[in-house]
Amino acid sequence: MLSRRLLTVTVLAFALTGAGGATAQTAIDLNAINDGGGGSDDVYEVVDGDTLWDLCSQFFNDPQYWPTLWSINNDEVTNPHYIYPGQRLRFQPGTDVRPPSIVVDSGDGDNLAFDDSFTPLVHFLATERDCELYVPFRGTGEEVTLRSPGLMTRQEIEPLGVIDQAVAEKENLGQSDVVYMRFRNTGDVNCGDVYTVYHHQKEARHPEVRSARLGHIYRVTGEVMVSDVGDKWVTGVMVQSHTEVERGDLITDRLPVSGRVRTGQLSSLVDGFIIDKLHDENILMQANQVVFIDRGKSDGVQSGTTFYVVRRGDGLARRPRDFDNSLPDQVVGRLVVFSADENVAMAVMTDQSTDVKIGDRITSRVD
Repeated sequence: MLSRRLLTVTVLAFALTGAGGATAQTAIDLNAINDGGGGSDDVYEVVDGDTLWDLCSQFFNDPQYWPTLWSINNDEVTNPHYIYPGQRLRFQPGTDVRPPSIVVDSGDGDNLAFDDSFTPLVHFLATERDCELYVPFRGTGEEVTLRSPGLMTRQEIEPLGVIDQAVAEKENLGQSDVVYMRFRNTGDVNCGDVYTVYHHQKEARHPEVRSARLGHIYRVTGEVMVSDVGDKWVTGVMVQSHTEVERGDLITDRLPVSGRVRTGQLSSLVDGFIIDKLHDENILMQANQVVFIDRGKSDGVQSGTTFYVVRRGDGLARRPRDFDNSLPDQVVGRLVVFSADENVAMAVMTDQSTDVKIGDRITSRVD
């Protein structure tokens, strides 16, 4: 027996026209259709061997009539041959605007049958609630650990020195590698001092106003500890690497790249943009992505301030003409500010459902 899920559609409908006009006829007596068993006189139960051909022959004296019956409802009845033993067909009288029809009788219970031992599991309960923007990322007020191996400054950083050479026979250096550094002034360098190693990545411009120069973005590649100070060379050991360290990387005073902050929301609505991000071009969506936003201390932003990344449009739209700006906003990520300057801030994506893009909009509140 085929699946009874097919029993939820109208199985049979018909319209007969008399010689005098096109009104629907309702003179069919289904008492004769009953299988004799004490049920309602407008219900027929399909028995083994029944076909639409046979039913048309029995009830309308014309087995060839079934294509006409199907044509009335072929937008609903995808296969007119699917009728099943035990299926109950209920007759519905026609009116002047609707032909009579026979539909599946749902009065006996479910379309699907389950054993008594079956217990359905309900994961979500329907509730009455106000309409609101769906936010898959919640939670403020908790402490989180952020790691941000980068920085953005209004003016270029004046380096203290540079990694010039190294002992290892490789281009990409890392933790425990010994390096030789040149400092502008070795008089202030002592054994045991730890410095930050970095390189200039790009000049930041606003994605909406390309002529607006916002500062300089640097990637922190690691930390080096001084092991020996000579007249010309300062020797050091890489004690930590955040990414590949290369000859030519610059040296400055130690900068924090991780810390714990307590998250919180601004009391007022502040909107802005993601103006750039610190990322690996070979990775599509990265956990704890470092981004830069065009809001800072002048907007009340500080370490721990939370923003939501919002986007609208179909996710598969690629060409500008395919974007439908009439679609509502959706939240695709949440970021927490690591450090803030006067007009810009550096943040970490703590949650994201897709890869964030330069130019994505941010908002401080979604309630």
